Amino acid sequence: MGFKEEFKREMRNAKNEIAKEVEKHWVLEFQGHQIEVMNGMMEEVLKVDGQMIAQNVRKSIWSHIIPFSTMKGTFQSKSGKTHKVYVKIGGFVKLNVTVKVDGKQLLHEAMKLQFLPWANKEYIVPFLEEQFHQNEQLITKDLPDDEFLYDEHHPKFAPGFADQLHQEAVTPFYTKKLIKLFLEQVANPGDQTRKATYEKIKDEKVISYFHEFLELFSEAEKDENRVKAEAIWLLEHAAHREVVKFALLVLGTVKCEEYKARLKVIALHEEFTGVALFAITNGTTNSNPTVWHIAQNVSDWGKLEALNFLDASNEDIRQWILLEGMKNTVPGNASALMCAEKGKLDIELHEKIISGKIFDSAGTIILALLYEGAYQTMDEYEYAGQVLMRYTHHAKTHCLTFSQFFILTQIYEYLQYDEETWEDRFSSNWKPHEKRTVEENIEEIAQNPFWLQEALEILQNDQENEEKALAVTKFFKADIADIVFEKLKNHPDDVQYYYALFAAKDAQIIERLIGMTRSFGDYNELTQDQKVVVISLIEELVEYNGVGLEFIGQALKSADGHLQYLAIQTLHSFDRAHWQGTEIEQLVVRYAKESKDPDVKEIAKQLLAINE
Repeated sequence: MGFKEEFKREMRNAKNEIAKEVEKHWVLEFQGHQIEVMNGMMEEVLKVDGQMIAQNVRKSIWSHIIPFSTMKGTFQSKSGKTHKVYVKIGGFVKLNVTVKVDGKQLLHEAMKLQFLPWANKEYIVPFLEEQFHQNEQLITKDLPDDEFLYDEHHPKFAPGFADQLHQEAVTPFYTKKLIKLFLEQVANPGDQTRKATYEKIKDEKVISYFHEFLELFSEAEKDENRVKAEAIWLLEHAAHREVVKFALLVLGTVKCEEYKARLKVIALHEEFTGVALFAITNGTTNSNPTVWHIAQNVSDWGKLEALNFLDASNEDIRQWILLEGMKNTVPGNASALMCAEKGKLDIELHEKIISGKIFDSAGTIILALLYEGAYQTMDEYEYAGQVLMRYTHHAKTHCLTFSQFFILTQIYEYLQYDEETWEDRFSSNWKPHEKRTVEENIEEIAQNPFWLQEALEILQNDQENEEKALAVTKFFKADIADIVFEKLKNHPDDVQYYYALFAAKDAQIIERLIGMTRSFGDYNELTQDQKVVVISLIEELVEYNGVGLEFIGQALKSADGHLQYLAIQTLHSFDRAHWQGTEIEQLVVRYAKESKDPDVKEIAKQLLAINE
């Protein structure tokens, strides 16, 4: 999202807020006739008995700098008498309206235009509470302020996800200024002090100053009851989600037992689960049953937050975490680590006999811990060696399905790291005998020929679980080149097939895979899937000295800076003799002189042995 789009969004929101503030409607009675005056952002309308008799249309919002506008018209009574209507509307600070009929004043009113940031909008918390009271649950993830946050340049995030993405800290002194404004509001509550605080809260995301606020606010002198009262006022009048979160944050610094039921409703919306549970756990007593209730009734990022707050000392809760904790939460490994630790997976698997449900749930947790994102959380798990040793032991009894065996292949792949990695693991959460036992357990189960037969059948018949089947054939080092190349004829941009064949470590296969990309056409017009395939091949070529030079040259010639960088990096791993005297050398010379990317320019110079 660029500055231009952000500015457009702010201007759009400002225009909408002004429009709502100036939009007024007056209805008057005159001798059995109904006179209506409507004032809007772009027009004023005068109606009598439903018929429009005068109108002013504005070409621009800036035409409001003209202080007053007038409308005149006539209408006839039933007796046939003609009456003249005169309307005058306008003003800078106040909106003045005067209505006269036949020179007699029917209305004269002046109202101050305050442009309060919460005015003319739907309040978020009452919106949630009304849903809950009518349905005993929240029936929509939408929030009233969605229209202010999202448009074609601002995609809508899943509730709670934006806070996970946010990493920027607030500007210096922002938090101190916010606390000062809020304490002024507490001391002198009114529209102006509340407006000042509200506008300041809107400037930043609460998550960016959460901990700093708690530290500084705890040091401030304050009347707890008055703080609570103003936090509740903000909670009830918040038309923007960050204001709701700020109010919840403040409530977490005071005793708020009397609002526990309301906080529970708010926590059911995943956008507010984390900060609402903060208020509940810090501001109320016996909060854990409430946290558990929330955990059982939210999903995705909300469930992740609830798991974080949940105390698992109760045996029923611990069992629920093991069996249900991973369901309907965000993919990845953050929730898996919490479920493993709070559910005491290590202790559960040390039982001589476990149920099929526990085995399946353990497999789900383990697979998520093995998920390889920026890092594998399994390496952070204190009991990794013990848990995988006991899980694979129980697998001798419980591994009955193809999906269950797939998990074993992922564990086995996790074991196939270099000695340096294992030195680190042995110094922290593994013992050598645990690793050996895990390998032996998996190899014993893998002796059953059913697993490979099932994998080949899935691939040959285009059945579901192809990804798992590819992993299983990789585990058995099965030759599936013919099957996969047949699939690539119809799906040349499906990267999973490329990865499946990379495992063969065969230069001829790599060259055939490069040949599949010829159907992609111009590298400046690649689809997202095609680009992923090209990038994967370029990175794989690092291990194949001199292979795919034409392919690398095509990437170098593209206008895509990412492809250029990866291609020249791969070229750096090749012997120079492979590309000297070719078009590639000419490209390298050009990039060494002209590339706008400093990294590409530096690597090109290194390739040509140019010393600055």
